[in-house]
Amino acid sequence: MLNGLLADFLSEWYGVLAFVIFDVFAALFIVAVFYRLFFKRVFDFLVSLVCILALSPLLIYMCVRARNAKKRGETDALLLSEPFVGKKGKTVYLHRFAGVNGKGSTLARLFDLFLGKISVIGYLPLTEEECETLSEIEYDRHITKPGLIHPFSVYGVERENMLKADEKYAWSFSFFGDMKIFFTWLIKKIRGQN
Repeated sequence: MLNGLLADFLSEWYGVLAFVIFDVFAALFIVAVFYRLFFKRVFDFLVSLVCILALSPLLIYMCVRARNAKKRGETDALLLSEPFVGKKGKTVYLHRFAGVNGKGSTLARLFDLFLGKISVIGYLPLTEEECETLSEIEYDRHITKPGLIHPFSVYGVERENMLKADEKYAWSFSFFGDMKIFFTWLIKKIRGQN
């Protein structure tokens, strides 16, 4: 009897719609609950993979420019490694293309994202020298990974409050919070806002 009622309900358009809505909310609930443990890394991996594939012609162009700079003797490597303080205060080497100026040089960080050195959304990475001036409380920002997009760049927090914003993010990041930061950043980029 119950199976017959369920079959009748799902044979109608509103039954299918209710079933789809329930599944979407159930999936969002599972992602939100396990985001810190599992899904943040899955999200980072998928975003990096899609971006690398979509931007592969540009990445190849950057490699060619870096190779030409190496041939001219301007640099001795295609990718330059720069040490930053990463998760749990460990040194992480992030990359940029040699011989390329501006934001294009940081496209190599997509590979760092793919390898799990950084996250799509996280705190602003600081060098080891910059971290020497941090207090023990400010150093708490390193309980998670640095990111390509950080709350500081999205919400325009004053520089003196950046460390507090990073620390707050590190302790309370969530799926919905990261989505809010990501879409705020995306809308600002589309509008051409810095």
